Amino acid sequence: MSKRAFMHAVLATKTLESASDVRTFKPSDEPALGCLMYLAYLDTVDFEGETADQAAEEVCKTIRGSYGSFMPDCSKVLERAGALLSATLITRFEERAFVAFTFTDPAFAGQGLARACMLAAMSELSTKGERELRLVVTLANAPAVKLYANLGFQFEQ
Repeated sequence: MSKRAFMHAVLATKTLESASDVRTFKPSDEPALGCLMYLAYLDTVDFEGETADQAAEEVCKTIRGSYGSFMPDCSKVLERAGALLSATLITRFEERAFVAFTFTDPAFAGQGLARACMLAAMSELSTKGERELRLVVTLANAPAVKLYANLGFQFEQ
């Protein structure tokens, strides 16, 4: 397993602009999110041999609170032409807002979709009075580390 590290960001008090195709999570998104997660992690440094069914179970466990209380109002998805292309799922873990998962369809990687979802989630969290957001990143996942650093996340000591 690749080495992982915690990162955190102080949330801005101003509302951030988000893309028009980013919206709040809906329970009906759950099946599509399982498929999206599987595609996003397949053959990456974060892939640990999970099947599509196991990825769907991870989404289910997140929504059901296995990784902290799920925050559906702060969890964001990016949808185009009826297809989910990116998602950021937020929980409350150890009494703080936490990015449980963020993932994007690999066919759309590098187009700013994960950034749009993260910004929308960060903005929503800020408007709800949250002041910090935490996550865990795989250090070998250079695109993720770069994205989070560009969004103001810093490694924790």
